[in-house]
Formats: sequence, C-alpha cells, structure tokens
Amino acid sequence: MTLQDDIQAAIQAADMEAGVSVWHIESGEQIDVDGDSLYPMASVFKIPVLALAGKQIQEGKLKLDDRIALKDEDKSIGSGILQSLEAGVTPTFRDLLTLMIIISDNTATDMNVALVGGPLAVEGYMHELGLSDIYLKMDCKNLLKGLFPPEIQDKSPEEIEEWSNTHDVVRDGVTFSRGPDNNVSSAKAMSKLVHMLYSGDIVQGEAKDEMMNIMYKQTLNQRLPRFLPEGVAFAHKTGTIGGHYNDSGVMTINDNNHVIVTVYTSWDAAAVWNDPVGRYQRVFQVESAIGKIGRLVYDHYLG
Repeated sequence: MTLQDDIQAAIQAADMEAGVSVWHIESGEQIDVDGDSLYPMASVFKIPVLALAGKQIQEGKLKLDDRIALKDEDKSIGSGILQSLEAGVTPTFRDLLTLMIIISDNTATDMNVALVGGPLAVEGYMHELGLSDIYLKMDCKNLLKGLFPPEIQDKSPEEIEEWSNTHDVVRDGVTFSRGPDNNVSSAKAMSKLVHMLYSGDIVQGEAKDEMMNIMYKQTLNQRLPRFLPEGVAFAHKTGTIGGHYNDSGVMTINDNNHVIVTVYTSWDAAAVWNDPVGRYQRVFQVESAIGKIGRLVYDHYLG
C-alpha cells in the first residue's frame, strides 16, 4: 500500500471526513487526500495571523518587545489564560504571539489580529501570497459567538457555560460553514503557507527564527505528534471547534529530512455532545487517527 492508501485507511477506520496534505521538503514530494476541499480552520487560523505578524515585524511596523495593555473588552471565551487575568497587565507582542500559538490563547489572538489590521487584512495577505483557498473573516470572539443563539451570544462567560450544560452548540451557522464566509482553508493551502514560513519566503533572518521558534514551543501535542518517538521536533498549531479537530506544521525527522503535514477533520460531534463517556471515546478515536497519520508520515520518510 502507498502512504496515501494508508492515510485513507486511517481516516475510514475513524469514521470521519478529512483533508490531508503532506509535503516532503527535501524531495518536494506532495501527497494529499481531499487536499483541495475547504474545512473550518478553527485555531489553525492563528498560523496566518503569525505569518502577517512576522511580515510586519520585519518591515518595522510592529516590534516584538512592545508592550500592549490588556483591556476587559479584549477578553474572549474559550482557550487561554489572559481572560482570567486582571485588565492592565502588559504582555509584550512576543508574549501575545507565543500565547496565541503554544496554548491557543483566544484573547491573545484577538489582540494580535487587531494589531496586524483585522481579519480581512490577514485574509488579504494570504491572497497576496497566492493562497486563494485561505479565507479569514472573524477573530476568535466573533467566531465563537456563532456557536450560540443570538440571545446567548452577549451573556457573561459564566452564563454561556451554564447554557452549554443543557444545550448543544448551533451547528448550522457561519462558524461551521465550509465557505468563504467563515475562517476556512484547504489542507494544501495551509501546507503551502507553512512551507513559506519555514523556507523564509515570508520572513527571513531573526524574524523567521522567532516565528518558527514559537511554533516549536507548542504544548498541545495530542494530535499529529501523538505517536512520534520522543524528541521529534514538530513546529505546529492545532485547532478545535465542534466536530473539527485539526493540526498543521512541519516535522523534523532529522537534520536533512523535514515534512509538512496538515490534517483537517470533520466528524459527528452532535451525536455525543450530551454523552461525556461517548464524547471522550470519540475524541480519543479521532485524535488517535490524526496521530496515526503523523506516525505513518514519519515512518514513510524515515525510510
């Protein structure tokens, strides 16, 4: 069986839909499974934000050591720690980029999106790069609002959590759209963006090293790196929203052997939203399938 066959088998065994893109940097070989279809990026959209931030840093428009004061209105629900801190703390821009990537901090992300010019500035830059299959219409706050009905969207985080205990999220709104009205991309387009970041096509020198070093510090490693041998470096970003569990980045097999892998998934999370045991088991199955894809890629190119 080919690597593509093995990947397809892993997807089918997990009873999910997936878009996968594999790009071996040194040989130039590219393999994909449904690599051109659009999927919600979830927090993988933070890689395009990082790319535009790197460009503006290199141009001198933004400085990594600048301090930005946290305001209460900056705070977003979901992942991260800044939402739990008192307004007035002043992380550096470097801190905000790091929090955005390594723990997927949504508040840090929205502060970064505002600093680089807003969601449409990020989307416009992606299209300037020729990545016409990357669309970015919302920051985290507005993306997550689409998970709830209008009468719930502006409630406090505590009220939203209480509502969520007895209601499933809204699954037919823009947050789950697979069209350009949402934050979506194809797996192939995201792999190309990671390749451009890694190869220095977007930023060079110290700015490039800063961006890549942040991605190498990733702490959320339960997907593509899940079954890799200890010590394999993987600069990547995960994304999670509803039944979309994603991961994208560059794997270092050895000094002369690197592979970019992007996996977007879609599976029926509605079926287990109110079943804690079933949900745990389903998430374990999906994340293990993504990890198996990572290991298949590693073993293929190690040889």
